[in-house]
Amino acid sequence: MNLTVAEYAKHFDMALHLQSSKEEDIRAHARAARSAGVAACYTNSFWTPVVAEELRGSDVRVGTAISFPYGCTSTDMKFAEIEEGLRLGATAVDMVVNIGRLREGDDEFTRREVEGLVERTRGTALSKVIFEVCFLTDEEIARLTRICSDAGVDYVKTATGSQGFPTEAQVQVMRDNITNDNTKLKVSGVPRTFTMPATLWMIEQLGVSLIGTRSAASLVQQYAAHLGTN
Repeated sequence: MNLTVAEYAKHFDMALHLQSSKEEDIRAHARAARSAGVAACYTNSFWTPVVAEELRGSDVRVGTAISFPYGCTSTDMKFAEIEEGLRLGATAVDMVVNIGRLREGDDEFTRREVEGLVERTRGTALSKVIFEVCFLTDEEIARLTRICSDAGVDYVKTATGSQGFPTEAQVQVMRDNITNDNTKLKVSGVPRTFTMPATLWMIEQLGVSLIGTRSAASLVQQYAAHLGTN
């Protein structure tokens, strides 16, 4: 696979979720995302209007995270947060699912949350569901992937980045249980020290479409330098 720098950049969502961030930090983050030409720029939902302002006129999506990072707010609260995010300019929405209910076997509850996300974002924003695979068995990961894929979610996502790292085997379980050609795979929660060659391996060998990381701009720069040496 021979990716151009622009193609490589579109495999990244660039995220900054530090609670200590000031507006100047958010603006700098959004400008870096715009300059790198990544797929989307994510912040905590409070900053959505600021990111939307900085990205206006670009093809970088405005990302927001719902019920982040634990997924334990009520379903109604999640839906209200989604609707507000869309109203404020979000064009990509990552919702953390309530994995406690999933682990109890309440698939109907999980399906209702996921379908609500898809219904509210359809035609307006990309929908992504965050799993937190470090807490799930392979069977639970497979079941959740199928629920999301059957509902028409755009991306299933491994983790928030606030807990454990996903393993290669867990990513493969997700990939193997996608039930349609439209749902894609996003890997997040990877170590912040992971390398540019590792990202290429995930894209080429694991079928990963998006990688969520705060280091996206740096990785794009590394890839550009790599191509420049060949």
